Amino acid sequence: MDEIGYIPKSLEAQERFLWWDFDQAILFLLIMGTGVISGAMLAGMVCGALLAWQYGRIKTGKHPKFALHALYWWLPSGIVVRLRATPPSHLRFFLG
Repeated sequence: MDEIGYIPKSLEAQERFLWWDFDQAILFLLIMGTGVISGAMLAGMVCGALLAWQYGRIKTGKHPKFALHALYWWLPSGIVVRLRATPPSHLRFFLG
């Protein structure tokens, strides 16, 4: 029987764009877009591919939402949307 389409093995499978995870693809497209705007598309593609590859190596073995966790801890509290259940990221020590 020929099946049309891809069926993920689990419901928690992360979204993919071509052969990259979605967050890696966004990183590649942002760097490539910067290269296109500056008039160096090939350099933007090469730098974007290298940066996306390195980011993929960094997040290997970590939580699937590693990018959101990193943004929460590294960006200032005013930039990241704060949820009611999470304290500001600048409060590093908790009592309890």
